[in-house]
Amino acid sequence: MTVSRFPIRDRMAWLAWRARDLTASDIGAAVGLDPYKSALKLYAEKTGLLMPDGDNPSMRRGRWLEAAVLEAIRDQQPDWEVRPAKVYLRDEALRLGATPDAVAATDEPGLTNIQCKVVARPTYEREWALGPPMHYQLQTLTEGMLLDAARSYLAALVIDTYTAELYLHPVPRHEAAEAKVRTLAAEFWANVAAGKRPAADYKQDAETLAAMFPQSVAEPVLNLAGDNRLGELLPLRETLKSELADIEKGIEAIDTEIKDTLGEAERAELPGWKISWKTQKRKAYTVAETTTRPLRVTRIEEKEKAA
Repeated sequence: MTVSRFPIRDRMAWLAWRARDLTASDIGAAVGLDPYKSALKLYAEKTGLLMPDGDNPSMRRGRWLEAAVLEAIRDQQPDWEVRPAKVYLRDEALRLGATPDAVAATDEPGLTNIQCKVVARPTYEREWALGPPMHYQLQTLTEGMLLDAARSYLAALVIDTYTAELYLHPVPRHEAAEAKVRTLAAEFWANVAAGKRPAADYKQDAETLAAMFPQSVAEPVLNLAGDNRLGELLPLRETLKSELADIEKGIEAIDTEIKDTLGEAERAELPGWKISWKTQKRKAYTVAETTTRPLRVTRIEEKEKAA
């Protein structure tokens, strides 16, 4: 591999570099293992159909606390020389990139790559019990490959209200896995060039599909007579909608009985529960014009078919 190194001095330049490549943090999404981004959303971002997600509180927390992770490593591993990497790595032929968080010189030969994560205690106990999530491992492995590091660690600073603990998870170099990452990058950009998009993940991609197809086309009417899958889904959808309506009516009836019990009272308590029915005032505002594509599914009755 021929890897170029770009010192990171400007955040906007760094974001522009990342936009042109499949990055280490994208690998999990590309193989369908990222719980926060689907393969289709990744494809849409890299082809310009969607803008990448902007900054958010979780990302800012990780960025702000990265220095705390490195300080925890120095405290726990005083013999290590740890420093922020501050470099963007790029294999131009594969359009594969990575931004290691830090590197370290240890008592072992060769460079050590470090990927920093800040994790809430409940999340760590729930999602890291059997080891780091696979999309994080793939990210770290890709960074280590492009950095040509001797080894990598996923450093998880696990925080709760009163404590912070550091866990260092080794991510060894793995020749076969690295070869698969390189193949994945080549296939991803080949599919982009051919206009071959990944299949949608129907549990994740509602907003992605809405953004990809914002405008409807009136003609021609799509004939789905041979679509057996939709033939199964539509009756199921009708049943679920009916059950949902019954559930919502049941909840509404319960809420009405609660309100009748409270009367004028703003709050109420009973063992194990708190109830609030507080008066609120909402300021007037003007709603800007929007364009949407509401989905409507209507059963055609037999008499309509005959007509």
